Amino acid sequence: MLYRILVADDEALEREGMRWIIDQMVDQPTEVIEAGNGRDALQQASIHKPHIIFMDIRMPGMDGLAALRAIRQLLPQAKFVLVTAYEYFDYAQEAVRLGAKDYIVKPANRQEIAALVKRLIAEIELEQEAARSQQAKEQRLQELLPLVKAELALRLISAAANEQELLAIADSLQLELEGLCAVVVALPQGEQHRQLLEQQVQQLLQQQASIHGYDRYISSPFVHEHIVLFLTAREADRDKPEALLQHARSVSSELLERCKQTIPEQEVQIGIGNKHEGVAGARRSYFEAVFASTTAVDSSHVCLFQDIEHLSPQPLLSSKAEHYAYVQQAIKLIQQEREQQTFSMIDAALSYIARNYQRELLLEEVAEHVHLNPYYFSKVFKQQTGQTFIDYITRIRIEKAKQWMGNKEMSLKEICYLVGYNDPNYFSRVFKKVTGMTPSAYRSQQ
Repeated sequence: MLYRILVADDEALEREGMRWIIDQMVDQPTEVIEAGNGRDALQQASIHKPHIIFMDIRMPGMDGLAALRAIRQLLPQAKFVLVTAYEYFDYAQEAVRLGAKDYIVKPANRQEIAALVKRLIAEIELEQEAARSQQAKEQRLQELLPLVKAELALRLISAAANEQELLAIADSLQLELEGLCAVVVALPQGEQHRQLLEQQVQQLLQQQASIHGYDRYISSPFVHEHIVLFLTAREADRDKPEALLQHARSVSSELLERCKQTIPEQEVQIGIGNKHEGVAGARRSYFEAVFASTTAVDSSHVCLFQDIEHLSPQPLLSSKAEHYAYVQQAIKLIQQEREQQTFSMIDAALSYIARNYQRELLLEEVAEHVHLNPYYFSKVFKQQTGQTFIDYITRIRIEKAKQWMGNKEMSLKEICYLVGYNDPNYFSRVFKKVTGMTPSAYRSQQ
């Protein structure tokens, strides 16, 4: 990485001296930019975006402190070093309070300046590594977010966890389970279209989150011929159940139109439950939405439970057994489907490894092949095989190497390359670690 260093000083000789010290005594790649006054420093900083800035305090026009304040607004991550004569020492102390990393007093010796530049570069490298690590962590969280939302939706409809566990999951999503309703999207005998339906649901929810400026939607995978969405009320609409139901109707109508365009041969039916509170309310709204989806027979194929509830002289869904019959069947199919998907995924991964173990093979590549997040794939892989990804690859390669050793015409070096290792010495160390013997000792016993 090239580190840009701005030297701002009204004395050309001082700037040249700093350039020479940095060029000759700092071994990291650097580019030195010069400025003769504070205003020039501000202009050069806006153009070159320096990582480190040496700023003389006393310069004509805009002085170093004023330039520091202005550049700090522009480049908050830059490292500032104040350069001062002894009589301006109080100014340097003020600059440190303003955010300067350090100061040097003229005339400073070469070793002091070089050591300071190296220390600041080391700080920059540590900060950049921390930023990359944080970015990677946030990316992994974003990739896992749909899985967490889907898990919460499944648990809400299946009573698979107690209320405190569900509230904890909701809290991690910054989602309050207060004032929400369920929307069930039913696709009878639509197994072959499940992926299309899931895509349409996710795209619509992302669009709705963007339009309304908040993400208060969760959805389940396709289970037992339907998908369930939970929509939560905005803060301003907490006491307005009709506002949430109207929003649910709008989302449902939009989703219905999309489904008509992508899968016109299938009749999608959508049921909307009433607005209820808390975990128990979420389940009740789900039951109502399931019931409404089976009653959606008008031309729009969208039915609100409250509409049919008003038409019935008897309470609908009065029997607890009636509530749970459909749900229990759905959950049974969810569990079977999940197990089958996991087995199929691992089988596909193992098959891919068997075909490609002879070359460099990264976990990320195999995870992408089976369309999974690398973190989640790593966890599931170990659960299913009992080994980490690296240990599994190593075992496969060593077993293949042992088979090749039966061919006396092949050298150990050739076998090393055949099983995916580019360094014979490293291959030998790995072989001994796994088998307890060196490759040559193992071959001599055959």
